[in-house]
Amino acid sequence: MSQDRREVKVGEYNAVADTLEIVNNSIKFQGLEPPKDRTIIQSQLRKISLPLYSILSALTILGMIMASAFLFFNIRNRNQKLIKMSSPYMNNLIILGGMLSYASIFLFGLDGSFVSEKTFETLCTVSNFESNSEPF
Repeated sequence: MSQDRREVKVGEYNAVADTLEIVNNSIKFQGLEPPKDRTIIQSQLRKISLPLYSILSALTILGMIMASAFLFFNIRNRNQKLIKMSSPYMNNLIILGGMLSYASIFLFGLDGSFVSEKTFETLCTVSNFESNSEPF
């Protein structure tokens, strides 16, 4: 704690014993009473820089195009012997799951400067629900 512009040890907390020992009884507060101890919560919209979002969106689009090409190739050649042996239906599901993951980059990358406040609130709720969900 700072007293008269110098650091003064006023107490020591022992977490193991859960005790607080006051070392110096000369604690001086500004004003007539001790300051109120509380957490100040300030709501703030998160911001992502436009160049960073643009670069990540471009990479995401390239990834989705590549995944679409793999999906098209897998569907078109599903009767080929090697493709049949690699479980084409399972491959299609994996590719579609990857495309959904790519789509989440678009949604979760949006911030308060790109969408309305109500839309942003919905996206935040979905994002928090997604990150707090339990695995199977």
